[in-house]
Amino acid sequence: MSTNEPMIRHHDLLIELGSLELAMEMLSDRNAAEQGRLRPRIEQRLARIREALAGMDD
Repeated sequence: MSTNEPMIRHHDLLIELGSLELAMEMLSDRNAAEQGRLRPRIEQRLARIREALAGMDD
């Protein structure tokens, strides 16, 4: 493992987190059925990313 890998992983997770947060903001542009289908998936992924980022601080 190179010394930059944790930093690169952290950066990638932050980018994905931003994309997911944007997706949550854009849900209001979707119809109710799509919102109901997408919101739980996005929220679950957000939780996983936040958990991964929190684990990197240890």
